[in-house]
Amino acid sequence: MPATPSELPRPRRRRRLWIAVAALAAVAVALPAADALARERGESRLADRIAARHQDLRSAPQVEIGGYPFLLDAARGSHPEVRVTADGRTPDGRPVKAAVDLKEVTQGPGGYSATAVDARFTVPFEALATQAGKSVRLSDAGDGQLRVERSAFGISAVVTARLQLKDDTVTLQATKATLAGRPIDPANPLITEALAGKRWELPALPLGLRASEVSVGPDGVTARAHGEGLALS
Repeated sequence: MPATPSELPRPRRRRRLWIAVAALAAVAVALPAADALARERGESRLADRIAARHQDLRSAPQVEIGGYPFLLDAARGSHPEVRVTADGRTPDGRPVKAAVDLKEVTQGPGGYSATAVDARFTVPFEALATQAGKSVRLSDAGDGQLRVERSAFGISAVVTARLQLKDDTVTLQATKATLAGRPIDPANPLITEALAGKRWELPALPLGLRASEVSVGPDGVTARAHGEGLALS
């Protein structure tokens, strides 16, 4: 008749206990490592999929898939959050940096869908200034406004303007202006006429999104868009 655990010699019982503890420790270490590896591969596959669908990207997109454990979410075919950042180009060749946050991304028979999408598309000042003219410099004026500086014959005119979005067109409304360092009325017809020609048409955004607002920051001019219940592929 085999001995019960209580009847085993004490060194033998200790050895079995240490073996069980070591096995549990190995599993505890292996599972997070396997989950991290699966997440990395999933992010890489999704980045390749995005790159194949968007030929206007200037570099490989970066993908971060949220949620833990990844393997369980992957088995369910649903991830609570996916973030994609990429450098692309507008149809007219201007560089644009995109940051897209997707909520509750689910894989179904027809492809992927997301319950909500928040996106930001930023065009640097240099790209916008090139379109405005060589003598024009654009920068961040703070408070979400744009600083427009133009020099001619050694005289500098500086206008601070608020961006306005109507449909897909961005226009400027002057809030402050100086000429040769002296304040002038921003409603001056010369200022109004000069800004009338400074407008930008937003290109079509991915996923059928429509821009809801535009603002100015340290990196350039940013268009923001939000959508719900979108099919991704």
